[in-house]
Amino acid sequence: MGERISPVQDVRRHHLRLVLRSLRDDGPQPRADLARRLGLSATTMTKVVGQLLDEGLVAEGAVEGAGQRVGRPSTGIGIRADARHVIGVRVGAGTVELGLCDLRARVSRSASFAFDPAERPERVVARIAEEASLLAKGLPDGRLLGVGVAAPGPVDAAHRRNVLSVNLGWRDVPFADLLEPALGVPAVVDHNVRSMALAESRYGATGGADPLLYVHVRTGVGAGLVIGGQPFRPGAYGVTELGHLRVREKGRTCACGATGCLETVVSEAYLAERLGRRSPDPLAELDDALLGEVADHLTTGLASVVNLLNPELILLGGIFRTAPEPVFDRVRAALRAKVFPVLRDMVRVERPTLGGDAGVVGGAAVALDSFLYER
Repeated sequence: MGERISPVQDVRRHHLRLVLRSLRDDGPQPRADLARRLGLSATTMTKVVGQLLDEGLVAEGAVEGAGQRVGRPSTGIGIRADARHVIGVRVGAGTVELGLCDLRARVSRSASFAFDPAERPERVVARIAEEASLLAKGLPDGRLLGVGVAAPGPVDAAHRRNVLSVNLGWRDVPFADLLEPALGVPAVVDHNVRSMALAESRYGATGGADPLLYVHVRTGVGAGLVIGGQPFRPGAYGVTELGHLRVREKGRTCACGATGCLETVVSEAYLAERLGRRSPDPLAELDDALLGEVADHLTTGLASVVNLLNPELILLGGIFRTAPEPVFDRVRAALRAKVFPVLRDMVRVERPTLGGDAGVVGGAAVALDSFLYER
């Protein structure tokens, strides 16, 4: 940090990132194909690949096809996924999940712990640092690029602080400032559900769907959007608070202070109240009337996003991740009836592809973008 970068160094770094991103997104490729795809000269490609080989970030090997005669492999380059690591962290309302992830955001080691939501956030961050240190134990010096925190709420423009977490009552939690001296590596912070959306876009089996909307329903209703391959961060804090859209007149008072918010009528706590008990899979236990009510409220919020931003794919996570398929069918039908006619056949509603690791992979995706692929 504070390092002075010459224009030549800046161009070189840009080329390095271009090559790494292409290898991340399109897999191993022959040098000539990669140069053509990126519009780089053979000389530039030689220099870039040479530096990446020296740093151990890529390896050379056989690549099938790629314009060669049938059955004859060519020599190509690919990312060495285990060459570096990041730690992804997801902070929820009373739980923290961590994972040591490679350059493809695959989790190799994981940890988790619960905390009292009334606990001071600094104590929670100190525990995160302890668990992260244990996960990174044994890595050679320089192999840990940094830490990415998927935080429960909007973050500052510098991606260092969780500005507000309504359900935890936290304000201005300086995650990066606390983690960096404890771990000796850089840290970056982003909204937890936006991080999940980025993870699905970068590393999930989403078929390149764009725009992609990720909706996480549990304690609240969070949303994250990726447009043009980049996370959508509007305004100063990147707020996309789907859960705080008003869907009921004279509704319940929300934790945010408003009334009738979406999360007051679809959250896990609301469903537990209606069922009379907590359930590990509440959506599977709803009767037809209550399921219709939940689908109606949820799709009122979703339809607003679809009509404004036209996502190609909506992923429903949290308590929806393990919901029976008929629940998804009910949501799809209700949404179809509410969106603008030309969009009805354009948007798909599916469950996430990254499973229970979505939050951790989200933190890792933010770290990998920040410390390797994008900046």
